[in-house]
Amino acid sequence: MTVLKLSAWLMLFCGGLWAGGILLYAVDRTSIWRRMSIEQFSVDFRRSVYRADPMMPILSVLTCVASVVFAVERGSGAARVLGGTGAGLVLLVIVTTVSIAEPINSKFRRLPEGQIPEGAQRYRVLWRRFHTARTVVALAALGCLAAAASVLSRAS
Repeated sequence: MTVLKLSAWLMLFCGGLWAGGILLYAVDRTSIWRRMSIEQFSVDFRRSVYRADPMMPILSVLTCVASVVFAVERGSGAARVLGGTGAGLVLLVIVTTVSIAEPINSKFRRLPEGQIPEGAQRYRVLWRRFHTARTVVALAALGCLAAAASVLSRAS
């Protein structure tokens, strides 16, 4: 298997898992969290980010690296542009997650289960709004990566 094909496979596999995980939170958890009492939300949010936090960054970094390798190996053309754009969008999600979502996640994770951080209601709203935007960007990234692989397969 060539480096180009391996990177294409990795960017799609990891990217699909990553974007799918983000989408599931947008579709399922955020709507449930909106209706929960702040006490229930604090417990459920803490448990959710505790489980997802190790996995999602790993998938996003693997997706980004594989996408960059794909774009570099492709050399030129639409597949390279789409792969590079996808990598840039993934990187945008990584940077904004570290700067916006992670500080909120940490406020809940650091406390014992059941304890509500000060400003929890405000954090719930901010996190939900951020996550909606992050979901749109993650899906756009996956679309770019899928299009890049499609262009590559048509060219082969």
